Amino acid sequence: MINYNALKQNLIDVIKESQIKIGYTPNPVSLSYPVDSLNNFLGTDCNAQEMQDVLNSFCESVRKELGEIQISLSDNRYFLTVPPEGVKYIHEQTEGSAFLKDFIHLLVTEHDADIQKILTVFRKYSDNVICKEIQDDEFSYLLYFADGIPDNYRYCIDIDFGHATYHRFTPADYAALGIEE
Repeated sequence: MINYNALKQNLIDVIKESQIKIGYTPNPVSLSYPVDSLNNFLGTDCNAQEMQDVLNSFCESVRKELGEIQISLSDNRYFLTVPPEGVKYIHEQTEGSAFLKDFIHLLVTEHDADIQKILTVFRKYSDNVICKEIQDDEFSYLLYFADGIPDNYRYCIDIDFGHATYHRFTPADYAALGIEE
């Protein structure tokens, strides 16, 4: 049996992250997923065509909360478009992560952010923070919570002239990047 919970939670997490950054707007939100990522979320091993049926079932299973999600495929990537009523549901019925709110607030308000200030926010929420310098053209640091609490994402951070930017990945999607640590 396919478990839809991880994909549903990721849709909610990404939309909630956007709402923390820019606020709530009652517009549809489209998210792009490579087939490999969808397979990781769903515990499946589908090709692009097989994934269409799985996604149709997924959309039916979350219709009550997230509305009529539209699905499209382009270049081996599926686009899931959550309608305005689903975006509103996420805004009104799901709680945003206190950690993510503090982390984004730091990045938006501090013009001299450094890794120590970022680590302070991470360590406010856990004693099990992993911080590694990474060798990559886009990122300088990898941070995450070793025990997955308060979340299981991998945060790739770059700091340039006191301005920090980040990308957030699932563990499987981060591993697929092949970044050397």
